[in-house]
Amino acid sequence: MDEFPDALARCLRQIPRGHVATCGAIARALGDVRAARAVASWLTEHPAIPAAHRVVRADGRPVLPDATERLAGERVPVRSGRVPANRFVAIMTAMPLLDRLRREQRHLASLVTEEDAGGAAERIAGVDVAYDADRMYTAAVCVDAITLAVVEVAMATSAVSFPYIPTYLARREFPGIEAAVRRLSRKPDVLMVDGHGRLHPARFGVACDVGVRLDIPTIGVAKHPLAGRAMKPSGGDKATIPIALGGDTRGYAWVPPGAARPIFVSIGHRISLATALDLVRRTTQSRYPAPLALADRASKEMKRNEKREKGGKR
Repeated sequence: MDEFPDALARCLRQIPRGHVATCGAIARALGDVRAARAVASWLTEHPAIPAAHRVVRADGRPVLPDATERLAGERVPVRSGRVPANRFVAIMTAMPLLDRLRREQRHLASLVTEEDAGGAAERIAGVDVAYDADRMYTAAVCVDAITLAVVEVAMATSAVSFPYIPTYLARREFPGIEAAVRRLSRKPDVLMVDGHGRLHPARFGVACDVGVRLDIPTIGVAKHPLAGRAMKPSGGDKATIPIALGGDTRGYAWVPPGAARPIFVSIGHRISLATALDLVRRTTQSRYPAPLALADRASKEMKRNEKREKGGKR
């Protein structure tokens, strides 16, 4: 899937010689200003994209470090490291990739089931992704629900074809997650995903996406808030704070015993919020649920091993 690189290339082709465009303007043309930082990072990692030297930050600083000389050759003034605003392209034709993805999220959100799939969870898996430039390393680690002993580990490596853009994480990580989960000998009873589920502007975070597409019960577990408003804790449990979104409780900020900061728990698919929170509590031995902590460790180890092997072949 080369949707983002293709859409970005079409945006860059709109910038005429003698002018520049800001990352924000390009992000808006792509359909969401949240993508501004992703535009800059993608061009930094892929500087050979035609017209990449014509992209600047909001203050006029070129994104690429060697862009100044090329801009001078196109008679674009760069004063004190900045291109003046009168050289900015004001309006760009929309390439509404992110608009389309948001509509898709809202449609698929209606397919999420917020009820337990039935039966006790015996095998719980966690899935996490590590990155190295344009490569991603995904690990799915399945544990026994009672003992938390590792039952099975599956891994997958793949190319990164989509940047990190807040609220669009599934588009970046799903290919790797799908590959790793399908390599397990059987589907886990519940899959914990490192990211949000219903606590998402479209009520369809990466945990929902994975659950719906793979037809598997999923729980979203995230380290940082994304959407929603903290409510007063019910009863005397000050470590469990309900998070409201759209007038309903969509998740919890839960502080594990001994931890200083909360983790954010929400429904992914085919599970109730009460069960999701219970399973996260039962499987958390320190800062993070064991299935996810193990998957995080495995994905990073896979990345280190591959880099070590490549280094040894030089």
